[in-house]
Amino acid sequence: MKCLLTALVLGLALTTACGRPFEVKTPSGFVELDERFSDYDYRATTADGLVIGIRVEKHEPRGELAFWERAIENQLRMRGGYALIDKRDVKNANGITGRQLRFGHDEAGRPHLYSVTIYPTERRLFIVEVGGPREEVEKNAALVDAAISDLRVKRCWKFGC
Repeated sequence: MKCLLTALVLGLALTTACGRPFEVKTPSGFVELDERFSDYDYRATTADGLVIGIRVEKHEPRGELAFWERAIENQLRMRGGYALIDKRDVKNANGITGRQLRFGHDEAGRPHLYSVTIYPTERRLFIVEVGGPREEVEKNAALVDAAISDLRVKRCWKFGC
C-alpha cells in the first residue's frame, strides 16, 4: 500500500510539474480564461469578443500535415458554412512547421473570421483556434499572429506531458 501511495504522489507531482504541454504568452489586451472544465487547454479573450483557444489532442490516427489540413477544411465547410479565405505555412517557436487555415462566415448579419492553426508532432496535435468579429480579428492581427508563432511545445514527453 505504501508503494502504491508513493507512486501516486510521484505521478501527481510529475503531472503538476509539467502542466500544459506548451507555453503561450497571453497577448496584451486579452485575459486568460479558466478552462478547467472545457475542451480547451488554454483560452483568452478580449472585451470585444475575440477569442484564442488552444487544444492538444493525441496524434491518432497518425497523419501527415496535409491530411489534417484537409480534414479541418472539410469539417468547417460542412459544419457551418465556413468559406475558406486563405491558407499559409507557419512555424512555432520550436521550429515546428504547421498550417493555418482562415475562414469567414456571418453571425447575426455581422462578418466574422475564424482561423485554425495546426502544429503536428510525433505524439500530439497542437490546434490553435482564433475567432471573432472581423474588425476585432483585423485590429488585433499582429498580436494574434505573434501568440501563434510564439507557441512553444514543451519537451517533457517521457513523463506524459
